[in-house]
Amino acid sequence: MPTADPQQARPSRHPLVGKILAGEAPEAIRMTAARGALPIPLQDLIYVQVCLLNDSLPQVVEAAGESLSKITEESLVALLGDAGCDPLVIDHFAKAGTLAGAALEAAVAHPAIMDGTLEALAASAPADTLTLIVTNEVRIIKNPHLLEVLRANPNLSGDNRRRLSELERDFVGKEQLKVREARAPEAALPEEPAVAGAEGAEAPPDEEPVAVMTEEEQRQFEEELRKSPTFQRVMKMNVAERVQLAMKGNSEERAILIRDTAKIVAQQVLKSPKLSDNEIANFARLRSIHEEVLRAIASRKDWTKNYSTVHALVRNPKTPPGLCVQFLPRLGNRDLKVVVGDKNISELVRRQARNLFLVRTQPPKKMKKAAH
Repeated sequence: MPTADPQQARPSRHPLVGKILAGEAPEAIRMTAARGALPIPLQDLIYVQVCLLNDSLPQVVEAAGESLSKITEESLVALLGDAGCDPLVIDHFAKAGTLAGAALEAAVAHPAIMDGTLEALAASAPADTLTLIVTNEVRIIKNPHLLEVLRANPNLSGDNRRRLSELERDFVGKEQLKVREARAPEAALPEEPAVAGAEGAEAPPDEEPVAVMTEEEQRQFEEELRKSPTFQRVMKMNVAERVQLAMKGNSEERAILIRDTAKIVAQQVLKSPKLSDNEIANFARLRSIHEEVLRAIASRKDWTKNYSTVHALVRNPKTPPGLCVQFLPRLGNRDLKVVVGDKNISELVRRQARNLFLVRTQPPKKMKKAAH
């Protein structure tokens, strides 16, 4: 039977979970759970299947392993993105070596991920995921071994190696961590002096923060869009016709098709030779499009030269945190301050934005005179 302690199960778990883990469930129920046919919540079912990998019956172990291997990427992203996902489940998929893209980012960003699991991921993660791990400074400070694992990964960028060196120098094993955690709350950030932002930021220092539609404003806009004659006409087309229209249509039609539930249609819009920078920036603001579309926009250097596009990607809650972090240095100070206060944005991104804002705006420390 599973080695997991049934007392560690969440209080809200289905009653059958406790019976299975305690060895009180008959073989038929365990096999039904292993095959994924037990009618219990998905989080509970996957948790049980992971535990059943240690069952005393080989046929139960085999069935559980087969079921876990068939989980789709979309389901895995939802599973690992759930705050209630059990650390054992994260550990299983992390060590299976099958995590990639959004699922991998969801795993490393999960607050319940165990140190050993995070180290296993950090050992072979791609550059974008490593950036997400590096920005979790508190986790690294509490587990210095993670710092060494990150450094041993050949995918770690030079910029992230520099960040780790600074983190080790200033905080690892030192009391200064308490000083950082005791700083003023986010709402009390200091006003920035009249200085330019980071090198490469295209927004002038005196520019007002870029306006972004609220969730309610976007919802109202979406409702009005669905009532338009163009939307009604487009929705009567089949997928093949919508793919063709994505390449040949006008800006209004592209604005509808970028939201298409068929990924192939939305992705085809980005291949249209008629696209403008303003359209791309507007697409980057949308919370109703596929994450893959946001990834595609973020990967094009010619599109991300536009400040409005970069700002929109960072402010969009659907943009993967690893991508948001890499664009933060491009933002002007005022927009950085707005990001810090936006509760819809990932906590990791907000924390990194706050650190960057403080580095830019706090006066440099005066050098002490050398003693003669």
